[in-house]
Amino acid sequence: FMKNLSRTKIGKEWIWAYVFIAPMFIGTLIFGLFPIVYSFVLSVTDWNLLSGFGGFVGLKNFATVFTSKTTLAEIRNTLVYAGVSVPITLLLSVFFASLLSKKLKGKRFFRIVYFLPNIIMPAAVAMVWRWLLNTRYGLVNIVLGDLGLPTPSWISDPKFIMISLIIVEVWSGIGYNTIILLAAIQGISAEMYESADLDGASGFQKFWKITLPLVSPSMFFLLTMGLMKAMRAFDMIYMFIGKDAWSTGGPLLEAVRTMVYGIYFNGFTRMDMGMASAESVVLFIMIMIVTGIQFKLQDKWVNYD
Repeated sequence: FMKNLSRTKIGKEWIWAYVFIAPMFIGTLIFGLFPIVYSFVLSVTDWNLLSGFGGFVGLKNFATVFTSKTTLAEIRNTLVYAGVSVPITLLLSVFFASLLSKKLKGKRFFRIVYFLPNIIMPAAVAMVWRWLLNTRYGLVNIVLGDLGLPTPSWISDPKFIMISLIIVEVWSGIGYNTIILLAAIQGISAEMYESADLDGASGFQKFWKITLPLVSPSMFFLLTMGLMKAMRAFDMIYMFIGKDAWSTGGPLLEAVRTMVYGIYFNGFTRMDMGMASAESVVLFIMIMIVTGIQFKLQDKWVNYD
């Protein structure tokens, strides 16, 4: 009798467990797995939102992705944007987290200041920085001019627009990374630093031999998530460039258009869902490759001991 009662109780617990995880599972299935599978299906078809289904075209859309100068430029811009902004953000975050972990007056104030950009919407960030980087009356160029330094056309010159976007991305991403790394640094035992002091280690040696290895798991997490986020960036770039550049095109747009913009343009401007899906599949594979490389190389620099 007791065995049957125990089995009944365990069975009820399993039922309730499935009930509680069902909303998340169903949501992931509908809004996550199904769109991925459907994108793969659409990528081999000629399907226009206006004219309808045009039949299967095989790998034609993928061939266009890898032969079109426009899509190749989008791939290049995506890799440059992610490959430059994310490492710089991570390195600066390690530096600021190390400073904030020490005894510093007004430490709480600086923590709030560094984290504030992370709670501001990307659209608001883009608009504020458009004013700051304005060529004629932007605060950045005013300060540079007063110092006798060159004043570039940050948001109107194709040579500087990508640099401007990277600056904004670094500024907006430092706060979150710094908080995560600060928590990791504060979790390091003080005895390790005391032992290093007894051995006569310098501040740089303690940072290089103790701090960096012990926060490397957090750095790996931030690097992986940051690259995935940067490769999918769209909203801040869209708002930063401005409506005129997006509608008229030209060198300024070509200098910053990323793969996500290509997906948006093909899918909702040209209404070519087949081509948009093909480019989204390519982006998905690129993110998987980059993430796989990171996991492959983590044994060489990430310390989990």
